[in-house]
Amino acid sequence: MSKEIIFKQCSEEDVASISEIGAKTFEETFASVNSKEDMEKYLQKDFNAEQILSEVQNPESIFMLAQVKENDSLLPVGYMKVNFGSAQTEKDYDNSMEIQRIYVAKSCKGLGIGSHFMDCALRLAEEKGLAYVWLGVWEHNYKAIKFYQDRGFVRFGEHVFVLGEDRQTDFLMKKTLD
Repeated sequence: MSKEIIFKQCSEEDVASISEIGAKTFEETFASVNSKEDMEKYLQKDFNAEQILSEVQNPESIFMLAQVKENDSLLPVGYMKVNFGSAQTEKDYDNSMEIQRIYVAKSCKGLGIGSHFMDCALRLAEEKGLAYVWLGVWEHNYKAIKFYQDRGFVRFGEHVFVLGEDRQTDFLMKKTLD
């Protein structure tokens, strides 16, 4: 039986859903390869309601949420966050957009949610007339790297990503837009 997936742009009313699915998907993806202490510190800092609210309220960031209908409820199963201008995590990339996060619950991988988010992100950047889209991806997240490469992203650098107390390397990848 296929799942009905509903996509929406987020507002302040979605903060709890973003916090919930953000922490869940990050933990599902990275808990087995990081210390419990580093994971807890990162999740508490980056996925608490106050932090997410401030990000949702930033006019230079956009969140999208994927939800599935289950009984009479909508359950969050994935989300995307993109940044423009000063909201980008790297400051010297003019005329660009950052895809900061695309995460999908393990139970819904393979349903096209990540591809839908990517298509939305690229369409947003094209509508804004930007030169390119970029992102950071952990050097050991091979599935995500392949996902981005399959969509035309190429590595152009790296930066440090701090998870709790652990300094990790993210590859920077970009896709030039026509």
